[in-house]
Amino acid sequence: MMKTLIPKKAPQLLLQKIEGTSFGYAVNCAVPHSFRVLNNAQYGILKAINEQDDLAGLSGKLSMQPDTLEAFLSIMAKSEIVRFDDYFKLPETPASAQSLNFWIHTTDACNLGCSYCYISTLNTSKGMSDTVKAQLLSKLVETVEKRKIGTVKFRLAGGEPLSQFKTWKTFIPEAIVSLGKVGCKLDVAFITNLTILNDDILEFSKEYNITYGVSMDGVEGVHNMTRKFRSGAGSFSVVDTNLRKLLAHNIPVSVNTVVSNQNLDGLPDLTRYLIALDVPFRYSIVKGEKINAELLESNLVESYSIMQEAIETGWQFSKRHQFCDLKPNELGFQTCASGFSGGAIYVDGSFKYCHVQFGDNSASTNSIFNLDLDLVDMIKQSGNHQDEKSEDCKQCKFRFVCTSGCPVYREDGKDPQCSLYHKFIPLYYQLQGRERLKSLKDCGMI
Repeated sequence: MMKTLIPKKAPQLLLQKIEGTSFGYAVNCAVPHSFRVLNNAQYGILKAINEQDDLAGLSGKLSMQPDTLEAFLSIMAKSEIVRFDDYFKLPETPASAQSLNFWIHTTDACNLGCSYCYISTLNTSKGMSDTVKAQLLSKLVETVEKRKIGTVKFRLAGGEPLSQFKTWKTFIPEAIVSLGKVGCKLDVAFITNLTILNDDILEFSKEYNITYGVSMDGVEGVHNMTRKFRSGAGSFSVVDTNLRKLLAHNIPVSVNTVVSNQNLDGLPDLTRYLIALDVPFRYSIVKGEKINAELLESNLVESYSIMQEAIETGWQFSKRHQFCDLKPNELGFQTCASGFSGGAIYVDGSFKYCHVQFGDNSASTNSIFNLDLDLVDMIKQSGNHQDEKSEDCKQCKFRFVCTSGCPVYREDGKDPQCSLYHKFIPLYYQLQGRERLKSLKDCGMI
């Protein structure tokens, strides 16, 4: 006799057809890596679930064998697309951090004069002193031993961190050895305008597995309009040459573009450029200033159309593109590491919740020279603004994809681009569905 089981769809389920195909997709926006491509019959099954009919009723309505229906729904239950009870899981905050992530402000000095730079302390001091770096390493070793931390990541930023390369060339190997002795791995990334690069930097980067995050505003004139040397000359040709050098040497690199009114018209051309280079890239929307919403949406739509075309030629969309802080597959309990497993350290050793607070005397400040606290204590004391969310966000289907955006820039407890995300999160999954279909076709599975 058939079991009396009533299938129920996940409250955070997104179920849509993949436009222009006979397939659909389903994803539980509260369960990591739950995305599934569905054929027409499978899509129809999930669409038919009304949380009232049991398996017998559904099999009758769908004209399916009960065993076949139960087998399919059991597979969907493994990733919590459906369940036969009400106990759908939600992401939980881990009890403690297993890794730490620090934004290191290596210098206030920069060789560019970008008009929109948010760093209020720009060019007010030079690089981080040897004394501060020695204390940083001492505090790291102390924290790692005490907290049993397995991995630490440095994002070396500024100013322009590669202007300080020689001093970090000495520090990084020392830190790798010291942390290795207490069972901890150090990962290092330079967050750079990439106008400085030479053979010494390239060889060092390969030897110590250094990665790069490169700021780019657009192609040619668009980039040159906003990212200029102090002489007034644009920097695109230098950045383009150096980016290609990193790729030629197989050094991991990604590009970050902050989209503003100054560069949004150039977004489609930049998309083509980055796809042609096959470099991972992220589009973030400018914080703290208004942006033309209509032009932003139209240029994003055009850019994603370009990505859709590239998917058909084998471009790996889901591995190459990120939109803002969205986490469509990994999901998250908070937007970034700040306040839980990370923070920001200024050139003088002062410790902040986030690097955008450097120079803000009203923000909570600690120091790595505080002998009473380890780095995890400082993270906790910096405050956790991640939970300061609107009631809308707390109920939203996409709350674990979006995590309400950067807490420093939320407006009324939510990301200013909330309405835009509601349009583009389903589009992101549409493109992921097309990518999956392409892979299945190439394998001869459909």
